[in-house]
Amino acid sequence: MNGAAEMTREVQKVVERQTLDVLLASLGLRLDQEPEASETPDFMVSLSGQRIGVEITMYSSRDTVDGGRGRRQVESEWEKLRLASEAFRAARPELRDVNVNLMFGGPVPPQRQHADFMEEIAAFVGAHRHELRSDDIDYWPPSFSAPLMSTYLQTLYLRAGPFAEWHSNLAAGFVATPATSTIAEIVAGKSGRQFRRADELWLAIQCSTRISETLLPVGTTDFDSIPPLDDYRFSRVFVMTFLGVHQWKKGEGWRKLTGEPDQQFSNVAILSAQKG
Repeated sequence: MNGAAEMTREVQKVVERQTLDVLLASLGLRLDQEPEASETPDFMVSLSGQRIGVEITMYSSRDTVDGGRGRRQVESEWEKLRLASEAFRAARPELRDVNVNLMFGGPVPPQRQHADFMEEIAAFVGAHRHELRSDDIDYWPPSFSAPLMSTYLQTLYLRAGPFAEWHSNLAAGFVATPATSTIAEIVAGKSGRQFRRADELWLAIQCSTRISETLLPVGTTDFDSIPPLDDYRFSRVFVMTFLGVHQWKKGEGWRKLTGEPDQQFSNVAILSAQKG
């Protein structure tokens, strides 16, 4: 494994540990001892003498963009381009006060084309600099004819002003609700994997700020619309949203966690009691 891959995995384990800590706090629990980082599941934890395997995964809507490519992959490509644009603009004083909003028709230019694509944008901004004002001006084909801009962009919005950035339409879109989510598919897919022996297996599904990785609960009963999960191997499934943590427990169904102590592990030290 190369150094970059090792660093990526190291960062991932840190993020997974943060997810585990949020999960335990939502259950009002404290571990008997430090969790054991592992693979399949990601952590083995000890609660009231029981070994609990906790698998952590990122939510994915599996939506596609125009052209059929997965939205999650395109968002990842856009993030690379956005980061590249920051370094590019830092070296170009003439771009620092120009907001650029890129409306992609489907995929984003691959990394090998980033430099050429940004040069095309810079040249276009320079040619139209005299037109820019504090309100967005939209440009459509054929007003831009550079090869990469023509290939990837539907529309380009430019605006002059402070705090300039490069944005894209990939930062907005349809956000799934529990009723339209892929929760059941994610549980089914994970359930087919081989896991180390444990008294119970838990699955934590983490949401992020990406549209493809976001879930928006609308009401307290939203999760009841998710297909039954009883046939799968997990004792509990947790969905970690920005509006709270929701738990499915075999034989009980869904509820939103509030940090109240989990009754199954009544002998486990409670975080609030420890703080007291």
